[in-house]
Amino acid sequence: MSKSENTKRMILEKASELFTQKGYSAVTMKDVCDATGLSRGGLYRHFGSTGEMLTLILREEQQNADDKLRMCLTEGKSALQILDALIEAHTTFLLSPKSALELAANQYALLDATGKEINMERAWSTVKRTAQVVRLGQEEGVFIDGDPQSIAWHIVFFLSGIHTQKPLFGLEDDFVRTQINYIRGFLLKEKE
Repeated sequence: MSKSENTKRMILEKASELFTQKGYSAVTMKDVCDATGLSRGGLYRHFGSTGEMLTLILREEQQNADDKLRMCLTEGKSALQILDALIEAHTTFLLSPKSALELAANQYALLDATGKEINMERAWSTVKRTAQVVRLGQEEGVFIDGDPQSIAWHIVFFLSGIHTQKPLFGLEDDFVRTQINYIRGFLLKEKE
């Protein structure tokens, strides 16, 4: 990785920490300069705004999720194995301090047209991935019948609520685990 790429990576890591701690609207370019030790000029060489940073952070998050699903499918994992991996990933994220990044993403969507656009992209990307897993589970005969995209939207709305409420209300870890595990029960066909 080049020096410029390393600097950009470091900026994004520090900005992500700031967004997690303070939300989107409270983070300024000066905050990022202070956190990274870069001058204003040094920072502006890489990013023109905090929104640009958050956009890239959120797009990378989606790209990583797409890559993980692609890897699971390439490895021939079953729908249940993929579902369990998705549940584990969401649980791990929600139980980490990084879960507050969701509030920053929501603020960004409310305050900026680009923020709204990136959050809509995130939702559609998550629905697309989830529908793919639902369809696979239906083909394998283990998931409930129904339109995979509609089922995926239900799951995404459910997860979105937990992602938003966890940092707002400080939900207990066991409660979060229990709620996330309801997804598995929702999707599984009942034994006949």
